[in-house]
Amino acid sequence: MARFRVHSKELPSYRFVDLSRAVEAYCDARKVVHTIESEHQEDLNSLLHARRQRWMSREIKRSGHSAWPIGPREEIFLPVDRFWLCPHPAQERVLIRLRYHPFTEHSILEVASENTAVGEACLKAIVERSIERSVYRNHTLEIAYEAGTKDEEGDVERPERLRILFRDTEPVEDKDIIIDEQVRQILWRNVIDLHQRRDVLKANRVPLRRGVLFYGPPGTGKTFACRYLCGKLPETTKIMVTGRALLQVNAIFTVARMLMPSLLILEDVDLVFSSRELNLYSSVLGDLLDQMDGLRPFEDIGFILTTNAIDRMEAAIKDRPGRVSQCIYFGPPKPELRERYLRHYLRGYDTSALELAKLVVDSEGTTQAFLKEWVHRAVQIASERFHTQSMGVELHNEDFRAGMGEMKRFSEGSTGQIIGFHAT
Repeated sequence: MARFRVHSKELPSYRFVDLSRAVEAYCDARKVVHTIESEHQEDLNSLLHARRQRWMSREIKRSGHSAWPIGPREEIFLPVDRFWLCPHPAQERVLIRLRYHPFTEHSILEVASENTAVGEACLKAIVERSIERSVYRNHTLEIAYEAGTKDEEGDVERPERLRILFRDTEPVEDKDIIIDEQVRQILWRNVIDLHQRRDVLKANRVPLRRGVLFYGPPGTGKTFACRYLCGKLPETTKIMVTGRALLQVNAIFTVARMLMPSLLILEDVDLVFSSRELNLYSSVLGDLLDQMDGLRPFEDIGFILTTNAIDRMEAAIKDRPGRVSQCIYFGPPKPELRERYLRHYLRGYDTSALELAKLVVDSEGTTQAFLKEWVHRAVQIASERFHTQSMGVELHNEDFRAGMGEMKRFSEGSTGQIIGFHAT
């Protein structure tokens, strides 16, 4: 073993499943392979070359298994420490080890070979295949951030961790989204078309990177539009980020580059990327600007930003073509759209006694989210007239009038504007 040189690479924990599958594929091609599942604290170089410490056992012991998600509703159990021995007589001997380090939250890939070039090539081939065949590719994902913890003396008890979660959401079909036709066309041009016709656009030197900003009051359909776009891009990795995870800009763009073509959806960005005068996270804002500017024209990464408060947004983001190329306003729907929303939410109910035109007038200034809740509240009120467990109820305008009264009862002044129950 003295002639073996070890090459290693430390990668984030979320890469563990992809690396495990890539090692299996690499070894399958070599035909003769032996596997050993055994946990050890030492790195591979120490196991091969260093003198054994008295207090540290090197006996083969069964490795623990951890669950790893491989889809929205699927997971597999993998050993946290495994070795692959490739003693093929006609090829260079290779020893591969993949382990998960729970304290540092890293996946550690190690390759030992007598030939330096073979070891380097093996390591590179496994990493590249893990990216090409990633279990995350073309799914809708959510990036979550878990802050680390320290004890009273300042020592790290649990490190911070970036997690990639599969987002299990029903796709929004064309029939399910009610949107102004002009807005639909702009969404198609700036998001869907860029991904569906990427080869044609590349050939015509049209940059594929493009930023779109959705802005408007809460409840006006920004997140719903994002879900609609995700369903239209089956061959693109969709990555949704919100909350504290927005602070991890560099890690987010690393994932997006790894899984290209990808669409980044950064929600409620005014909480982190507000104007410099208000910003508590100026260094993170700088990271975002650097990443946007650092995207090469033909990198397949698009991004959507959403905000309820565009006036708080940093001007260097919203007012700079090339960072954000299109701003789209989502506001309270006009009468024609309110009627379409109400008809959509009322499907399946008995509306023979309803004056729909009156409901459209009474809902002036409300948001899409309010209309949906309004229908649910009216159905609940209508069901109280029946003493049986009947699944069908007849809706009256009085049910909606009562529902509106309840929902607006405590929404005077600024509160009404915040929750979208009044026209602003």
